[in-house]
Amino acid sequence: MSTLHETLGKQQLSRRDLLRWSAFATTGALLAACAPGVAPSGATTGDSAPAQAKVRIVATTQMPIEQWQPAVERAVDQLPEVDLVLTQTNISEGGWAGYSDRIVTQIAGGEQLDVIMIAIEGLGLLTDKKILVPLDDFFLADPTEKAILDNDIHPVLREMLQVDGKQMEYPFSWNNMVMYYNTAVFEEAGVEPPTTEWNWDDFLDTCLKVANVQGNADDRYAYSFWGNGMFGMAAWYFNNDTSPLNDSWTESNLMDPKVAETLQFMADLILKHKVAPNPQGWEEWAQFHAGHLAMRTCGRWCIASSLNENFTTYDLQYQPHRAGPLRTVAGTDGWGIAGATKSPDAAWSVTKFLSNKDASIDMTTSGGNIPTLRSVAELPLFAEYGPANTAIFYESLDYAKTVPSPKNFNIVDPILNRHYQTIWNGEKSVEEALAAADAEVRVEMEKLQAGRSSFAGVSTNKLAAACGCAQ
Repeated sequence: MSTLHETLGKQQLSRRDLLRWSAFATTGALLAACAPGVAPSGATTGDSAPAQAKVRIVATTQMPIEQWQPAVERAVDQLPEVDLVLTQTNISEGGWAGYSDRIVTQIAGGEQLDVIMIAIEGLGLLTDKKILVPLDDFFLADPTEKAILDNDIHPVLREMLQVDGKQMEYPFSWNNMVMYYNTAVFEEAGVEPPTTEWNWDDFLDTCLKVANVQGNADDRYAYSFWGNGMFGMAAWYFNNDTSPLNDSWTESNLMDPKVAETLQFMADLILKHKVAPNPQGWEEWAQFHAGHLAMRTCGRWCIASSLNENFTTYDLQYQPHRAGPLRTVAGTDGWGIAGATKSPDAAWSVTKFLSNKDASIDMTTSGGNIPTLRSVAELPLFAEYGPANTAIFYESLDYAKTVPSPKNFNIVDPILNRHYQTIWNGEKSVEEALAAADAEVRVEMEKLQAGRSSFAGVSTNKLAAACGCAQ
């Protein structure tokens, strides 16, 4: 069996070849809700066992399919009993909310999905529908993987993919949100790089100094932010000691004055100070690389674009804070086993194979997410594929707070996005938009508590009827 490092040595792949994997393509469920849970069978295949045909296992991910090509090639030798088919489920439309809905739809339509990658934002929905099954018995029957889970993955990342104390996924990667800033622009404007201690006043002062917006092609905005999505906005809320939902993610917290204060600060960057563009449809990385944008917030996955462009004049810092402790947001994804799989043992083999060190290195060298394996995050190559302060990614776990991820995330997230946009467009005041959003979110949370949460506009009861199983 060849490792990734041996493969790279034999093929002498160039850095550019590796970076090609980072191109982001734009490209379980109802039946599982009726299926019994699966667990390892304990069956073994010895030398005396008769030869068996390969077991077809279909795994799906939101990540760039190119990133996984090396793993698919390694699987031929390392998983000889498995015919691994890896597909990509579209996440470009609707984020994790849309991705979760599409996973449910695929299985409802009779598609085979045995192993599923999902982030914490969709984990509640897929667990609630019994699309995924707990992995605890698989780990207990596999001491090697249990040791990796316990000793090489940070407890915060493990626990993020647990539901009611059960490990629902094998953690693979995670992300935070940090400030990317163009060091050349800062130097040109005579502005000192930000420090960990900077606050919102410092940030606004920096924005006013580096921005130059005259309404022409040479405009330079100070900051562009991810103005939608629970994840994109979370760190701004957290650094003002608030959140759009309560701590248990069961009720709206949108009427907290600090929520309005946070949104007003963001809106003022666009509408009052004119140092930030409307985030809707703005090409942040093209502008950042061209020197027309000084700062933006993102996770490690955004390094991929700069690697592809050989852009190096940037560095990283935590987001500025206003109240409470310094915070960043953390969201984790992982591989889980579908309750509808007919081959749980083979599905487990694929799950741990797609979660291993070689797969994590593939992702790291493509400029993708932060690996959950500490052993990979501490490799010299992790620092090589990124700017000077790349270490901030893994060490930020000390300041991380989990992205709000209610079971009805697929409903609540689009509601917030829709109302945020009315603020950034100047259509509604912050107070008007929040009042309207709060009314909708409260209704959805009441449905959730009553067991009547919706999926893509269809009630849970109708979904159950569609697969012929009772609630």
